[in-house]
Amino acid sequence: MDECYKYLYRALRKEEVNAGNILIPKSQGPFRSHPRLSIDTNLPFWLGERKEYAIRQHQWQQSGFPTSGISTTPHFERAKFYAQDGVIVKIDRQLFGKYSIKEYVVKEYLEKFPEDIAAPEDDEIILVKEDDGPFPKEVIKEVIRL
Repeated sequence: MDECYKYLYRALRKEEVNAGNILIPKSQGPFRSHPRLSIDTNLPFWLGERKEYAIRQHQWQQSGFPTSGISTTPHFERAKFYAQDGVIVKIDRQLFGKYSIKEYVVKEYLEKFPEDIAAPEDDEIILVKEDDGPFPKEVIKEVIRL
């Protein structure tokens, strides 16, 4: 965890707002994907499911494929940019260990292929619940209505 960013921010989707301002991934299951043609074509190329493919596909061209990951940013202004439904949550990174939440820093995983990063200015961090359970509401420090 980058100590200068104690909190992450997420603009909630309508589904998340309607469910009580909680974090809901677009799909369930392990955070791994098989390679997709025209997306996962960089070398070295591996067959089988890999988290690297899930990371690339999750944020691909800012529309992404459904994964068990949740997109976040350490920048409030970037979350505000995405807040179509007017709600942003402030997420406490210090609680991730307690609740088995893993961080995937997109720039670190795609550093050899920066052209594959959909929005570099987001400094996107994908959150994944390691036990495939629901994200606990306790990690949400604050709900911000715009």
